[in-house]
Parts: sequence; structure tokens; C-alpha cells
Amino acid sequence: MLATHQDAEARYTKIRKAVLEISQRKLATKSEYSLLKLKLITAESLRESKKWMESTSRRVDWDWTDGYTSFKFRYPKRFELAIWSGNELVSLTMGRPTYSGTALRLDFTEASPDKAKELKVIPAVLFVMITYAEILGAEQIRVMNPINDDVKNYYKSVGLTYVSKDDYLYMRL
Repeated sequence: MLATHQDAEARYTKIRKAVLEISQRKLATKSEYSLLKLKLITAESLRESKKWMESTSRRVDWDWTDGYTSFKFRYPKRFELAIWSGNELVSLTMGRPTYSGTALRLDFTEASPDKAKELKVIPAVLFVMITYAEILGAEQIRVMNPINDDVKNYYKSVGLTYVSKDDYLYMRL
């Protein structure tokens, strides 16, 4: 890894941690989010995500360990989030700024397949994502390639607009 890449990784990790602290304080004031803990993706979260592979409720066949390792190396400015409830991992999310820097993309997100109905983590994910996007100076957030119409319609219901040509949803900040 080049020194400039290491510098960028260190600089943006510091920003990501600050965003998580700010977001944690804000979300803790809402009863539905008060038990959630916002963290960066770690080896522990990746180990815990392997338990999701055993669930019959899981909708995707995504290996977070391989995916995160590659994503982390390629995108030092990335957005990453692990959400915990107590000692249980309930969500992982990764995204990155667009090459122009005008938008922050949500590329991969998954809630624990066995907790998805109990905990609504997407509003928390979007809140943290918006906070990071604003600090980076982005003008919008994007949700790339929604997995199905239910997911697409959910994001539309919380204020995002769908762009069919490029298969993403966006919200201006």
C-alpha cells in the first residue's frame, strides 16, 4: 500500500469514527434506536456475519469478509457501518463516494436475516450515511441497484427517488 493510500485510509477512518460518534449521540435520543451501537466494520463483525449464512431467511449470497476486504483496499473514502444490538450484529453496510464526489453511494447493506423484521435499521443507516455525506461535501446520497421492488419501494417511501435508467435511488441533501 502506498504512503498516500495509507494517509487517506487514516484520514478517512478518523472521519468515519467521528461520524459514528455524532450519529450515536443523536440516535440514542430516540427510543427505537437507543439500544443500537454504531461501529466500523471489524474482524469481529465479519466473523458474526458468517452466522447469517446459516439462516433460511437470508435473501442474498454475499460473503462480507471477501467483499469488505476488497472494498476496503480499493476505497479509502468508503462509508462503512456495523450496527449492533447488545452482543448481536444486526446490520452491515458499505458504500463509497462517486468519482466526482458529488454523491455518496450505498453499495451493499444487509440486516441480520433473523432480526430484520424486529429492528428497522435502514433509517439508522440512512441517518449515518447522510451525516458522512454532508461532512464529505456530497450533494446527494444514492442507493445502488435495489435488490427487488419491495426494497425499491421502501426507499421510495422514505423519500428517495428512483432512476430506472441507471437502477439507483437518490436523495438530495
